[in-house]
Amino acid sequence: MPKKSSKPSWVGKGGRNDNLESKSYFGHDDRVVRMGGNRPRVSFKTQARPGRERPHNMNLALKRQLDDDVSMSIHPNDNGRQGGIRGRGIGLRRGRNSPLPPRGMGGQRAFHRRQLIPISESNWYKVIIPYGRKFDKMFLLNNLLSHMAPESFTPVMYKVIGSDAVFYVDDAKAAIRLANCDRKITVPDGFKILVRVKPGFPQCIIDTTLKERLKQAMAKRYVQETNALDLSRFHLDPDLVSDYFCALFRPMMLLAVLDIVSAHTPNLVALNLEGNKLEVIELLNVLNKKFPNLKILYIGDNRIEKINQLDVLKDLALEELRLAGNPVCDKYKSSQSDYVSDVRKRFPKLLRLDGVELPRPILFDVADDEIKLPPTQRMFVANPKAQEIASQFLQQYFLIYDSENRQPLLDAYHEHGCFSLTVNHTQNVNKDYSKYLTESRNLFRITDSGRRRKLLKQGRLPIVSFISTLPRTNHDLNSFTMDICLATERMMLITVTGLFQEIENKSQIRCFNRTFIIVPEGNGYCIRNEQLHISNPTGAQEVLIQNQPMMMEAQGSQSTATVESVASTMPSTSEETLSEETKRQMTLILSQRTNMTLEWSLKCLEEVRWNFNDAMAAFQEFFKRGEIPQEAFKK
Repeated sequence: MPKKSSKPSWVGKGGRNDNLESKSYFGHDDRVVRMGGNRPRVSFKTQARPGRERPHNMNLALKRQLDDDVSMSIHPNDNGRQGGIRGRGIGLRRGRNSPLPPRGMGGQRAFHRRQLIPISESNWYKVIIPYGRKFDKMFLLNNLLSHMAPESFTPVMYKVIGSDAVFYVDDAKAAIRLANCDRKITVPDGFKILVRVKPGFPQCIIDTTLKERLKQAMAKRYVQETNALDLSRFHLDPDLVSDYFCALFRPMMLLAVLDIVSAHTPNLVALNLEGNKLEVIELLNVLNKKFPNLKILYIGDNRIEKINQLDVLKDLALEELRLAGNPVCDKYKSSQSDYVSDVRKRFPKLLRLDGVELPRPILFDVADDEIKLPPTQRMFVANPKAQEIASQFLQQYFLIYDSENRQPLLDAYHEHGCFSLTVNHTQNVNKDYSKYLTESRNLFRITDSGRRRKLLKQGRLPIVSFISTLPRTNHDLNSFTMDICLATERMMLITVTGLFQEIENKSQIRCFNRTFIIVPEGNGYCIRNEQLHISNPTGAQEVLIQNQPMMMEAQGSQSTATVESVASTMPSTSEETLSEETKRQMTLILSQRTNMTLEWSLKCLEEVRWNFNDAMAAFQEFFKRGEIPQEAFKK
């Protein structure tokens, strides 16, 4: 009877290994033999599993596995061995703590795919060469390049740290090929070069030394003849790559580089920023300020995804742009015309896009900084004589209209004249338009032809009778603008806009637009057709009201007529005999007649010692010469 051993034995050929499979992360059989009682039942199968044989030398296999910290690769010199264990042996268990890759994942290739975790999640990779210190840098890099040919790479910040050589690469394909070089390169002494690859991002501190190196590198990239600077793939610059990581997609690095460029070449015309992995380009909004003469910009082969990201560059007067190679261009593959249109919305002067000549832009659609628009005017009149007639006519009209009695306006209208009123009250519900709405002839709302005819006032008497029923007003002549669109011997078309105030409720300040067609009648003119439109003041007019309250009071209308009659007959009146009230009224009248501000009207009267006729003559003379500054008419 054999002697019973108290030591657990290795499961031999064809032995049961259920426990090992259920607890593979321990890597060994942890069963114990119970002393006493029933013996544990161990069953043996007659045949071993296919391909699972005992290794010839288990201790040697274990030692080789523990010496290596990565998976064993299949090498031609291994004669079919994987990890130093012959195929007919069971080898080490593949558990959680096992150095071997799991079954079914393709050996070394599967390991490196797991090692890079995964490629898409990283843009930069750290390559570690264990014991790389004993190799010359160029010898090591040339061997790696030769083995992974035709794939190539540029090592960034190659350094020796301890016994290892370390560098970075920015290409996922190169990182995979480098990982596959592990233990594939044998040096003359028989040592197989180890290669470790993992995601990693190089760091770089911007200090004085780096700025000097940047200046030297950019000086070589600057072309003085064309005033152009090439900063493409700047992080791989051969003068910087060995010691520094100068990636322009890092905001601090980009700003530092642009500051250096603007300090030395502020008149830059062309700039190339291609291949710099730029994804967020908001910081490029400084290009307009730093390089006002920039006409050519290359930002292709980056990571710009949306067309509206180019809005930060729209202030540049670009004539050539290269955008190809960015993800945004893929969205326009089916419609090249939309691509050109969307880009030209940002850069209307663009002549070349991605190396293709574009049709010449329509010049009147492009705002030219060199072409200055003429300043706005409160009065547009092509005929000075027409201006004089219109000014006198409107002066008399509004003087009577703002008086207590509007009956004298009978002489202002033609016997067969027409008058209509429209009101726009939708802008502000707080304004009370009830006194006007019943007679509003808005053709968009009044569809009945009979009511339209009824709301149209025809004839001198019906017009003045209706006008007399409207609320009493006080028009601010300082707010008036006048255009004479048509002036012939037989008729004149005048448009007047401005502000007026209701006497009964001074808080109700409204905007008006009146269009007059006046025709000769006797020794003067009369209104053949008039359209009156009332609405709320515009935003600019609201500001005018707040900064400059209505200058004309209700009682001032009567005194205005008196002062005007006195002013027209006072060439010999001395300045000392005029009261302050009279001077104020004269200033107001001159401002109304000339459309000058009160300040300039006062200055004009003071220079002629308050002679009103001389003031009007001086104004007309200087106005014809164009010597009155524009600010004199800003009210």
